[in-house]
Parts: sequence; C-alpha cells; structure tokens
Amino acid sequence: MSDDLHSNDELEKKLGANRREKVESFSLNITDIDDDDYDDIIFPDDPEDDEDDEPEIGVENFTVPSRKNDDDSKRSEKEQERKRKAALKAERKRKKKKVRKNGCVSRVIWLVVVAVLGVFLAQFLLVGINDLLGISRGEEETLIIQIPDNADIDQVTDILHENGVISNESYFKLYAKVTKDELNFNKGAYEMKNNMDYEAIINYLQSNTNRVDTVQLQFTEGMTVLEIADKLAENEVCSKDEFLKLCNSDDFDKDFTFLKDGRSKLSGVYYKLEGYLFPDTYEFYHGESAKTTIYRFLNNYEARVYYTKQRVEIKEQEEYDPYAYNPDTDTDTRKTKKYEKLTIEEQAKKQGMTMDEVMILASMIQAEAANKEDMYNVSSVFHNRLDTLKSGGYTSYGEYIKGTLGSDPTIYYPYKKNTVPSGFESTYDTYKIEGLPAGPDCNPGMDAIQAALYPNDTNYYFFCHKAATEDSEAEAFYAATAADHEYNLSRAGLK
Repeated sequence: MSDDLHSNDELEKKLGANRREKVESFSLNITDIDDDDYDDIIFPDDPEDDEDDEPEIGVENFTVPSRKNDDDSKRSEKEQERKRKAALKAERKRKKKKVRKNGCVSRVIWLVVVAVLGVFLAQFLLVGINDLLGISRGEEETLIIQIPDNADIDQVTDILHENGVISNESYFKLYAKVTKDELNFNKGAYEMKNNMDYEAIINYLQSNTNRVDTVQLQFTEGMTVLEIADKLAENEVCSKDEFLKLCNSDDFDKDFTFLKDGRSKLSGVYYKLEGYLFPDTYEFYHGESAKTTIYRFLNNYEARVYYTKQRVEIKEQEEYDPYAYNPDTDTDTRKTKKYEKLTIEEQAKKQGMTMDEVMILASMIQAEAANKEDMYNVSSVFHNRLDTLKSGGYTSYGEYIKGTLGSDPTIYYPYKKNTVPSGFESTYDTYKIEGLPAGPDCNPGMDAIQAALYPNDTNYYFFCHKAATEDSEAEAFYAATAADHEYNLSRAGLK
C-alpha cells in the first residue's frame, strides 16, 4: 500500500515537472500580436468571430509569428499610416488656406461693392436733395409749362424734366408718391421758375390760380344763354353742349338759394339759368369745365343782387325849418329826402315783387329799351299793362289789351329774330300769353334791374322805336292809346 502511494507521488512530481518545463519554455510577446489575434486568444469562443470557420487558437495549435517579419510589417503599416495622416493634414491645411484666401477675396469684393453702392447712393441723395430744394438747376429763368388734360405723374414728370423745371425724374416721382395722397394735375399752361422746390411745383400745378392760359371775355347786357354759350365755345373756354345742359339743370340749387326757392318752382322755362348769368367781363381758363364757368356767372349775380347794398331814396318828407320860410307859400317847412342802404333783394321786397318777377321784367326792359333813360319809360309801360290784369284786361282809357305785355323779343325766344327756326312758336310770346312769361328772355344788367324796380310814373301803354342810323341815335315813342301808337309806328318808320 505504502509502496503504491510512494509510486504515485513520484509520478505526479514528474508530470508536474514536465508541465512546468513546457510552461517555462512557452513565451509570448503580446506586443507582436495583432488586435484580431489578441481577440482570438483572449476570447476564443466570441460569437462575433469572423464568419470563416477557422480553428480556435489554443496553446496546442498556436504558432508564434516571426518577430522580424512582424516588426517589418508593423513599421510599414505605421509608415503608411503616418504618410496618410500627413497627406490628410497637408490637404486640410491646403483647403483651409484656400478658404482663407477665397474669404479674403470675397470680403474685398464685398467691400468694393458696398463702397461703390455707397458712393452712388450718396451721389443720388445729394443730387436728389439738391433737386428737391431747387438748387443747382442753372441760372434762374421763367418757363411756360403746358399740362395736358388728365395727365398722370409720369407725364407731368417728363414734361417738367424736358423743360428744365426738375433735374431728377426718379427722385421727383418718389417724392410725389410718398408725400401726396392724390396727384390730380389741372390742364393748362403755367408760368414757372426753374428754381422751385418739389412741394411748390406740385402745389402750383394743382391750382388753377397759377395758370396763364386765360382769356378775358366781355358779355354785354341782353345776351341770351345761347349767345353766351356760343361765345364761350368760340374762345375754347368750355363745351357749348355741356354749358347749355347745365343751364337747364338743378345742379346749382344747393349752392344758390335764389335758384332753389324761386326758379325750381317755375315751369315751362327754356333755360333755368337765363337771366341769372350776370353780364360782365370775366377771365376764364382755356378748357375749363362748364360747371366752373357757370359758377363764375352765378357767384357774380349773387354778390350783386343779394349782398351789395345801394343807397336808395325811401321817401320825400317835409321838416320844419325856420330858416326856410317861403313868402309865396307862407310856409317855414322844407322838403328833405331820406335814404337807406339796401340790397336789390331787399328793394324788391319793399316794392312787393319777387326776384323772379324783377328779373323777368328787367330782361324784357333790357331787350326793348334803346338806352338807360328809355328803360324807365319802357318799364312803366310793362307795369301799366300788368295792372290791367286787375281790371279784366282794360286800360285806364277803356281799351282792351287782355293783360298782354306785347314785347317783340319774346316772340322768338330763346332765339333772336334772325336765327329762329322755321315754324317755331315760342311759349314766351307776350302777344299771346297774359302777364309775365315763364322766365327771363335774356340776361339783364343792373340798370334794367333798377328800372324794373322803379318805373317812371306814366299813363303809357304802348311804345315803339325808330332804329338808329349813322347820323342819329335810336328814338323812342310812347303812347297811352292804340290810336296814338299807330301814329307813332308811322313816325318810327315801322308802318
């Protein structure tokens, strides 16, 4: 038993000595092993091994690579890696240098562009501001600028630039559009200076008061609406058709109470504004609107009739004056006249007349009378005839005249005798109608209006005129009876 144990101990010692010898003879340089070999050795059963079914490396089948070959291979790989890294570094350095170079060039170009734009902008602003203020447009001169009808900002700018009123078209357009809500330019000719600033130029062209294309026309007393329209059209003031259309419209009622309160109630008138286009000398613009033209006439009429006061004799009265003793009459009183200032409208009220009645009578007086003195006698004839309406159409001499006024110009109205169309019959004919016609038959002046208000105190019912000749003025004849009137017609050469 002991022998067997002794034999076993010796065997184990031998086996252990052999193992130690093998282990001691095994040497492994870890640094010479690739990463893959290292993984195979350390993790022989790793499931993520290469897909190739290579045998597991163990102590029994591991072959130690040649150290010399391995060192050469490693050095070659490291040298290649070093060169690759050096090449990459050099490439990156080259690219950075190129980027820096390109960046510098771009910045230089950008700075140059900004500088150039800045110069142009500064020059634009300087030139524009100088032009805006009217500076540096050369020697001062006066220019006539013609603006067409319905001109827009582009047309106006071109005209101003071509005539030297402005220097910078773009700046003027910009200023006009930024500063003005509405750019409505009036047609016409303007006298302008070449050193005006933009604000003055725009305001100047938007006001008719600055126009120089004006025409001065005189409209004499007794002209009709048709004659006035013809004269306006001949002088290129406004359209004849538009003027006549407006003269028979209600467009002006809101501005003139005398039209709204009086004329709007009348019927059968040919032209509503006939009689109210006050005869005077007016200044018009070429091509102005017919409405503007009519406003000139109506404004003048309103000012003359409703706002201008005149010194009027009210009545003659007797006052006690001890120094005025007259032995022939044995009285110590004297007659004095009393005056007050009244408008035409106020005078008409005192006379118990409406302004429509005054204007109709005044127009007939204006159309018939030979002169101012004649007007007051003609007026007396018309007033006396109107009075016959109260007595059934009979004069104070018992002659029947039916309350007619018998005025020749009314036969042809709204035309003149030599222009009346064939077959035309006027509704204003005072040989056929009783009393006053529907409206005035012309536009009377102030003398005729005064005569209509204050007729002479006569017993005349008839009148006629002998036409003027080169050697003599027109002569008037008045009569109280029809027989006397027939005699006067012979004297006047009318029979």
